[in-house]
Amino acid sequence: MEEIEIKFAVKDTKAITEKLRKMGFRVAVGRHREKNYLFDDPAQSLQQAGKLLRVRKTPSSQTVTYKGPISSASKLKHREEIECRIEDADVLIQILEQAGFRIRTEYSKYRTVFEKDAFNISLDETEAGNYLEVEGPSDDEITKLGEKLGYSERDFVRRTYAELIGEKRGG
Repeated sequence: MEEIEIKFAVKDTKAITEKLRKMGFRVAVGRHREKNYLFDDPAQSLQQAGKLLRVRKTPSSQTVTYKGPISSASKLKHREEIECRIEDADVLIQILEQAGFRIRTEYSKYRTVFEKDAFNISLDETEAGNYLEVEGPSDDEITKLGEKLGYSERDFVRRTYAELIGEKRGG
């Protein structure tokens, strides 16, 4: 499945939440803490290829995700995404480590998920700042929604949370 998304930096989480509600978005998943573990081999070949292997733990689910490289053909982030629920993240982490993978990056964030029509919007509170991550059906529709929220193309953040948090941590 192809993921189409873009992030926008958020200065005022209460104001953007109110704006989303006024536009008819509903809270699909209330504010919760996510713990993310990004894996790579010792040569860091996934990171070098722009790929990602992630195990995520939330209060309601645990998932494993593969993401392909971000396409350079668009101003938004387009990438292949394969994800499934898992029964026990800690066991999968052990399996990956025994298979030669290592945790490259580990980070937590608080996330609130909003939905309306074909849009999935996450308000993410991270150590690198607060972001609105907008997933939608097309570049054009995501861009139009961003404009309605007060953002323009110059506000697009294409970097991943691992990159943003890594920069904040000085690494």
